Amino acid sequence: MTRDYYSIGEVSKIMGISVQTLRYYDSIDLLKPAHVNKRTGYRYYSAEQFHIIDRIKYLQKLGMTLSDIRNVIVNNDIHALVDYLKTAKQETVSKISELTDLLDTIEWYEKYFQYYEGGEEEPKNRMFSVKHFPVRYLVVEPVRAKDERMDFHIRLTERRNNPPFNKFSYIRQYSYVLDYDSLVRNVLKPKYLGMYIKSIPEDFSDPHIFTVPEGDYFCFTARILGNQWSAYVANMYFYDLKTSPSLVVANEYENNLHEYSSCPYEVQILIPEEDRKEH
Repeated sequence: MTRDYYSIGEVSKIMGISVQTLRYYDSIDLLKPAHVNKRTGYRYYSAEQFHIIDRIKYLQKLGMTLSDIRNVIVNNDIHALVDYLKTAKQETVSKISELTDLLDTIEWYEKYFQYYEGGEEEPKNRMFSVKHFPVRYLVVEPVRAKDERMDFHIRLTERRNNPPFNKFSYIRQYSYVLDYDSLVRNVLKPKYLGMYIKSIPEDFSDPHIFTVPEGDYFCFTARILGNQWSAYVANMYFYDLKTSPSLVVANEYENNLHEYSSCPYEVQILIPEEDRKEH
């Protein structure tokens, strides 16, 4: 049989909520007991109030503050509740997007640090291959004729950390844009140093944004910052081309967290459209 009133201890047990919480609800005028014994001060609640406690609990799980819940329940304001839920939905969608982006970045770095796992020799299965890449974007700094290596590194670092470029989402992988004719002579002649960004706004235009076009790339691995590397495989692949490749990028893969001079790079040479089918 349903009783008129239940003690605060009984409500605590039935609803899975602490006595202290129920007392706090009372103190902030969120949920007043249906009856208080004037002599003992004991609080008692009606069965109908169980539904209110349930509502408080699920609204808290939706992220509502007790102050907002009180305003909605005390005023019986369905419209205010719906407005809150719409706002909460938008915020949740935004958080999901941010977390999805974070997960994508974590997975990228996981693959990045597994690309090369030590040893003095390059992995045989990565010596050369043809890969298709989507369009990519670099924030770049031109390499000047008299630059030392740290000069353009510092300029790029400064550019990345200041407006408007500090608003971009970076993938921390350094990339050189290289001169092809020098490369096939085993000479490293960088035109730009850059770092990849995930995307750019449609209306953003700046000479320090370099677009790496979608296409098929001939790729080989080499430690291009050292003295003992060779572009022989590229020479052999492209020796009978009708048109010289127009783009070479070399992407760093860190295999040492203390220094980078011996890091392997994946050199990617854009295969000219008219020569793709023949290869």
